[in-house]
Amino acid sequence: MEELDEIDFELYDIIKEYMPITLSELARNLGHSKSMIYRRVKKLENSGLIKVSYQGGVSIITANQKNDSIITIGILRASEYPYIIKFAKKLENIFNHVKIVVYDEAYKEALDLSIGKLKLAMNPAVSLLAIHRISRGQVHIIGGGSGGGSGIINNLNGKNGHSTSIMSSMELCADMNKLEMPRVYGNSGQEILNKVLKGEVRQGVIWEPFLSIASKNNLKITSCELDTCCLLGAHSSLYDKYDKISKAFSDAISSDISDLEGYANIINMPLDVIKLSVKSYSFFEEPDKNYLKSIISNLRNTILPSDIIERSVII
Repeated sequence: MEELDEIDFELYDIIKEYMPITLSELARNLGHSKSMIYRRVKKLENSGLIKVSYQGGVSIITANQKNDSIITIGILRASEYPYIIKFAKKLENIFNHVKIVVYDEAYKEALDLSIGKLKLAMNPAVSLLAIHRISRGQVHIIGGGSGGGSGIINNLNGKNGHSTSIMSSMELCADMNKLEMPRVYGNSGQEILNKVLKGEVRQGVIWEPFLSIASKNNLKITSCELDTCCLLGAHSSLYDKYDKISKAFSDAISSDISDLEGYANIINMPLDVIKLSVKSYSFFEEPDKNYLKSIISNLRNTILPSDIIERSVII
């Protein structure tokens, strides 16, 4: 079966969202020629992902809703998942086609997992635990992940306060270290780093490779020392396949790290920084429930911070 690429997946997503859709409409949406789109459509049709019918000489294209041969997995733009390519390859034995989507914000990724836009996600434990409850059990943790790789960066000349990402391991670190308020949320590691570099805040909590970039900019760094950061989350629609997915994940994460160049390309970060910063992480096949239980009070504070009333009630 011919391997699908990024344009194929983009095409498939448009078909799912706007179906039924014609070949001409697809070409306009993607900004490519009809002949190029036609070749892609035939590839998707041969993969069993879409159906093409003809009405009055016009191609009408719909997604095959019953087909589960494609799986979408989310990761964050981080040095944390060097095993993701191996994991994707192993998932192809279960789903045939695997699409990796890179996010900059953990909570946005968790929300997409809860509504089924993603089926799998490497996501902070705090986000997964929160979204499990919010979604009434639509999300489960079915695999291990990593620890380490995060820290507090300091610009002594910056303004009062700190920046972090909402409902994430970074916010958990900020809470556990009682960082100076106010708290300013950033939508990405780069945005948080920039706020500190520009002096908009005095401190920021970020992850690798942004932590290594901060070090190159001579910012003082204090380790968060979090034993657990991201874990493997799954949408409940995959429940019957949890065992197979967990086994594939364990095999991938326990193998030797390789193809860092391919991984750096996926997350669009410099290879030299990835090679350096990936060493900051430890990896484990299963979640450490005892560790999560030991920080449960901190997790609650991160999910429902003390200023939640002031932020939420505006009248």
